[in-house]
Order: sequence, then structure tokens, then C-alpha cells
Amino acid sequence: MSASFEKAYLARKPELVYTNQGVAIWKTSVAVQGRRKEDETVFVEVLAFNGLAEALAEMDPPKGTYAHLEGRLQTETYEGKDGKKTRLTLVLDDFALLVRPKKAEGAEGTPSEDLF
Repeated sequence: MSASFEKAYLARKPELVYTNQGVAIWKTSVAVQGRRKEDETVFVEVLAFNGLAEALAEMDPPKGTYAHLEGRLQTETYEGKDGKKTRLTLVLDDFALLVRPKKAEGAEGTPSEDLF
């Protein structure tokens, strides 16, 4: 299932790791806010592989970065302390940093995309 998150914030500092076979994996999680203020915030694990992973690691976006993400959603079930748990993961196809321009007095700013 493909997904696109237009308003997501990096919830933790991303990290780059390599498997024993040399595959680059960029990992982080994002907080996705609903369209309305009363909507619940959902946390989603995010993974990127190989060239995209290394390119994202070079960008080194900090925790709290506002981003647009597109990719494939997967679920993983695992055994936690409180029984079975399900984790939602987005495998990235595309990533764009969104930069909010500085607001002029009384003006509303709209995010602009800094595409990667």
C-alpha cells in the first residue's frame, strides 16, 4: 500500500546503519498530524535503503524537521511486554524537506519545498 505524508515531523534523529552485506539503511520515525487539531498524532517508523539512505544521511536532517514523505506502508507484528504489538513502517521512495519561510508581521507563512 503506498502512502504520502504531507505534514510529518522527524520524531527522532535519523541514523544510518549498514547490514553485514553492505546494504545502507537510514532509519528514523515521524510524527504525522491529522488535518484537524482534535485528530490524533500517529508515529510511523521510516526506512530508506541503499543510495537514497546514504543521500539522506548526508543531508543530516535534525529531529523536528518538517518533511513530505512518500513510500510503501508495511506493518510488522511483534511480541512486546504487553502482548502482540503492531508497528507501522514507511519504506521511502521520495523525501522532501519542507521549509517554512519567516513570517512577516501578521502574515501567514506557507511551507515551501526543498526537494531532494
